[in-house]
Amino acid sequence: MPSSNLPIVGFVAPSGTGKTTLLRKLVPALRERGVRVGYLKHTHHAFQIDTPGKDSYEIAEAGADQVMLASTTGWALIDRRPASVADLAAADLADFSARFDADGLDLLLVEGFHRSRYPKIEVHRSASGKAPMYPKDADIIAVVTDASLSGDEHPPELPIQDPAAIAEFIVERLEEGRFASKDPRDELVDYYRRMCGIGNNDARTGNASVRLGARFWMTPVRASGALRREDLIACTIDDDELPEAVSSGAAVHRQIYRQQADARAVLHAHGPHSVAVSFVGRDFQPADVQGVRRLGSVPVLTVDSVEPLDKAAITIAEALASFPLCLVAGDGSYAWGVDLDAASRQTDLLELSAEIYVLARQAAAL
Repeated sequence: MPSSNLPIVGFVAPSGTGKTTLLRKLVPALRERGVRVGYLKHTHHAFQIDTPGKDSYEIAEAGADQVMLASTTGWALIDRRPASVADLAAADLADFSARFDADGLDLLLVEGFHRSRYPKIEVHRSASGKAPMYPKDADIIAVVTDASLSGDEHPPELPIQDPAAIAEFIVERLEEGRFASKDPRDELVDYYRRMCGIGNNDARTGNASVRLGARFWMTPVRASGALRREDLIACTIDDDELPEAVSSGAAVHRQIYRQQADARAVLHAHGPHSVAVSFVGRDFQPADVQGVRRLGSVPVLTVDSVEPLDKAAITIAEALASFPLCLVAGDGSYAWGVDLDAASRQTDLLELSAEIYVLARQAAAL
């Protein structure tokens, strides 16, 4: 997700489909409609924008991590610090988009980043012989195509030969605020504060995280309802070491992200009723209709507190391989989702169903 101040829409398609050609025509059409446009492209290839032999190039080659070129016609900052090939392959859209001057732009056009969650327009050419991407990507809001899409269940079609019509489609939604988005780290702070506010967590229990590219951002030890974005801690998914300021539960989050390619958020909650039903000694079977329909049987795990943390993390992650939610006896719930909202819905429903179950058992004893 991009900076919350900068609306964004992406263009996705297999290589060679003509995304860049289309964007070269679309940018002037947007400019004619008064839209100030930024452009961000995700490339898998090395590139060099400085000139070998020039002073700035030689200084960079000598070891400068960042180099800025400035003139009366513009400026450019070159950051020569890619952490690893793996980081580039799972590039963080939020970090890159946040580098743009949001005050000077109305819209950021993005080419690529197809694995990130943000509004996208697919470019599909019938001659490519490839199936459209939209059936597997719920973030695709329209398809620019030279043919008619089959069936009735598909996003709006836009003519590939009419950039003006595509520009009108974008401007209409831009004016309606549909491309505005929030950084997942800000969402994490909001969700965690809410979890503390309703009693599902406190400064001694629970934690939460969101994934951005090759990293995940984690709540620190003793996080509370006063959590701020700057308190969040960056952890690298592929690294075996974790920052000291995160709780031991970060190992569980890391293992879940390693095993679940679609996971973008993990919540570990200590709802009192969820913890209570975790002691029953079997998988939790909700008694209420919504719990039965939407949760089914929730796995309850027993994790030995003295076993190595990595082993416990693997046990929990494996339980979540085919189910988005589980309970650990005495230690609350773990839930993962494609975003924070999905993980939170599972957590909230579990706590509600557990509360109903406890009340029903109490009522039966009267």
